[in-house]
Amino acid sequence: MKFRVLIGPIVCVALAACGASKTHNTRPNDPYGSLSQSDIYVRKGIQYMEAGNYEVALQDLTKAAELDGRNSEAYNALAVLYQRLDQPADAEREFKKALSANSENFGVRNNYGRFLCGQGRYAEAMSQFREVIGSKLYNSPWIALTNAGICARSAGQNGEAEQYLRQALEYDPRFAPALIEMAELSRETGQGMSARAFLERYHAVAEPDPRSLWIGVETEAGLGNFHAARDYAKTLRSKFPNTKEAVQAKRYISVD
Repeated sequence: MKFRVLIGPIVCVALAACGASKTHNTRPNDPYGSLSQSDIYVRKGIQYMEAGNYEVALQDLTKAAELDGRNSEAYNALAVLYQRLDQPADAEREFKKALSANSENFGVRNNYGRFLCGQGRYAEAMSQFREVIGSKLYNSPWIALTNAGICARSAGQNGEAEQYLRQALEYDPRFAPALIEMAELSRETGQGMSARAFLERYHAVAEPDPRSLWIGVETEAGLGNFHAARDYAKTLRSKFPNTKEAVQAKRYISVD
């Protein structure tokens, strides 16, 4: 199973908890406000990365790190960029630089944990997530708990995964990423009624997507409710016709 999601922002530029750099740009009408020059390059680099312009993103993020060698977010963003470029050695190097610059940057630890889990280094990944979860300075524990749950599922530790995901939902019962993970985990472990309940909760806070609709098809079919399974399959085929889930639904159950 692949580690599917990155939960939480790549960077938290300009938030007090991030420890922004000291030299600030104070030009009037500056769209970047009073960010440091290094942070401005981080923000620009992130925008280029999200737009798929990796070459310019790399230039801007490298410049950000050159301007401020203690800017943890610059290294964090570089690490994520190298992940997208499929350069894991470079990504890990930048993650370590980011943590060296600020060991309490929880966004970095979440991202680094995700990276390690994706590399199959589950014990190291869980160590990163647990450090985030255990810190009293971290004010969004449901994010790290969900990441830990996803990683535990990837490692085949379903019992541990369920514990983490339920803890995440104790903090935030409407946290969609934890809800969809619990829906799928429940379905996979033969808890059809539980899967249905979590899926309903997910759809109450998030729009249906190919993954959630496919979980619905399999859950309802497993419960013997073929009418509901057929409805999920029809929605998949009408809203997301070119997805693998729609193809699976067509083969799994007739909706004609």
